[in-house]
Amino acid sequence: MILSYILYVLTALYCLFLLFLIVGTFRVNRTISSNKKNHFISVIIAARNEDKHLSFLLDNLLKQDYPQDKFEIIIVNDRSTDKTDYILNNFSKKYSQIKYISIQDEIPGLVRKKRALTEGVNHAQGEVLLFTDADCRPGKFWLSSMNEVFSRGFDVIVGYSPLECRSNGFGKKIICMLKKLERLAMFTLSDGSIGWNWGITATGRNFAYKKNVFESIGGYEGIGHIPSGDDDLFLQKISKSHSYKLGFATHPDSYVPSIEKKSGSQTFQQEKRRGSKWRYYPALIKSVSLLAFIYLFLILITFILALAGVLTWRLFLIVFLVKSLSDFLILLRGATIFREYISLLIFPFVEVLYAPYFVIFGLLGTFSKYKWKM
Repeated sequence: MILSYILYVLTALYCLFLLFLIVGTFRVNRTISSNKKNHFISVIIAARNEDKHLSFLLDNLLKQDYPQDKFEIIIVNDRSTDKTDYILNNFSKKYSQIKYISIQDEIPGLVRKKRALTEGVNHAQGEVLLFTDADCRPGKFWLSSMNEVFSRGFDVIVGYSPLECRSNGFGKKIICMLKKLERLAMFTLSDGSIGWNWGITATGRNFAYKKNVFESIGGYEGIGHIPSGDDDLFLQKISKSHSYKLGFATHPDSYVPSIEKKSGSQTFQQEKRRGSKWRYYPALIKSVSLLAFIYLFLILITFILALAGVLTWRLFLIVFLVKSLSDFLILLRGATIFREYISLLIFPFVEVLYAPYFVIFGLLGTFSKYKWKM
């Protein structure tokens, strides 16, 4: 049957791609540099209606174990309507390291967060630009740890951002655990691709690059009109130039936890937004994403046909078990790198749900609109 041949070929390609990524994780330079230079670092945050988080973030940043004359904090108020302005005014008056910028408009071709971040970059004095989000909690050695990775000769660094679950209720905790494992998978994919100096994905919660990289590739030019993608789309743009050395920060001091407190509707809109970005990816990444979508879609079709008695269960079980073993091996590698073994406990449950999740949000992101943060 033609369906079985297609599925076997796609399964082989899927396993080979995961093997490619696993090999890539062993190619990442994790050797601590003995020749450490203290770069001047500009920490840049775009904040929109973040009055519940800003005080915690700024307190953490001001307590960094890094020379005080070697970093600045630039925070851009992106048209907030809550108490963000009041909080940032108070902090900037009290601490000279904090530069407070407020914007009230968007520029054609430069929208949403990219507009705010560009304003921050324009005011930055640092050789190194380090980005995080207002709801994150960087540890006191974050700057020192990221600076050390730059001392290895990298131009761009992707950092790990684990999810902290603080939701009440059994259902919300289960959903948070699912998202923790998905995040582990995403960062393992990123780490493996960076081992080949190929930037696929990153998160704005923990992302850094030299200022001359931003300037030399024209900032967000070409992607500035897209509401999201200041992290992964920008990393892909950098990678496409083939001019810069990419690195991944994996020391625990470099981790930037974020707090998971989104409502169900906020999570739904976020997942649709993420699913919408694949259309803007470079051709190679778009092709890989499309093949993954087709593969998972066919697995779902095979399951439905087996359930209806049209097919025997043999084809579905062979493909699903081979895929599951491959997924577990790459997640085990990720858990080893990021010390996240506890997340693997929920792997069987996630593996069953992932195909419908990927297909549904891929379709919703492509064919429906999403709401941006209000």
